[in-house]
Amino acid sequence: MPLYRWVLGRGLCMLALVGLQQYAWATDVYTIDMNSSKSRFNNSHVMNLLKAALEASSSRYGAYELKVSSLHMERERLLQEMLKGDSVNLSGQVTSAEWESRLIPIRIPLDKGLSCYRISLIDGRKQNLFSAVQTLDQLKQYSVGTGRQWSSSSIYRHAGLPLVESNSTLGLHNMLAAGRFQYFPRAIDEAFYEQAAHVQEFPALAVERSFALYIPAPRYFFIGGQQQRLAQRLEYGLQRLIADGRYEQLFHQFYDGLIEQAGLRKRRIFRLDNPELSPLTPLQVKAYWYVPD
Repeated sequence: MPLYRWVLGRGLCMLALVGLQQYAWATDVYTIDMNSSKSRFNNSHVMNLLKAALEASSSRYGAYELKVSSLHMERERLLQEMLKGDSVNLSGQVTSAEWESRLIPIRIPLDKGLSCYRISLIDGRKQNLFSAVQTLDQLKQYSVGTGRQWSSSSIYRHAGLPLVESNSTLGLHNMLAAGRFQYFPRAIDEAFYEQAAHVQEFPALAVERSFALYIPAPRYFFIGGQQQRLAQRLEYGLQRLIADGRYEQLFHQFYDGLIEQAGLRKRRIFRLDNPELSPLTPLQVKAYWYVPD
């Protein structure tokens, strides 16, 4: 064989080997936003579920790296960064029509839809007012605090609840303390964490005890930057957790105590409509949803 052919052939083999090695060594990089990671909680269900799903996908997809973005962003700015997919490409958020149309939703509720049930932070000295509320129409005599960029705001507005809005969660806590509105609906884990975090500045801050709102707007993982592989991998991992029972197990480990603490089964549930809920919402998949006994 002429020398030049031997050299050319050996060179092509080396290039092919390098290409295979680069493919084998490729690492899927997920960067989740700071808020979704809920790193302020001692034990984050979102992060535990995410890590378990990525581990469960490793046999098929290989290595991965999980980062937490150092940027603190409100929802509108986060969406813009997610669209670019550079500084952050993963978020666990309450769904909305805009997020589902502009990003890649993984339509498996992160918490079995428990975040659809909202309990409220109130001035505890006014508990008797809410204990007397028996219907949604009666609740409309009190104003609700909500974020301007939150998808839940449009649901409250559609239901005819009087709103007082702010650009930030901290701003809403300050406004509740000042009596600008009467109740501040939060997911169960958020309500107890925030009550403990803010009670020193506002000693009357309490978790309301008698009712919950049901808002049909589940919390999903969203993937940004049109990174289809990352979405496919994460959905595959979540489905494996559902199949082997770990999805259910992780839910109960994190939430059973909070459900009991909230007394969710004993509360009056006021159900609100969500006119923007996607027809692709997997309401028929019973394994995805928590229903109070």
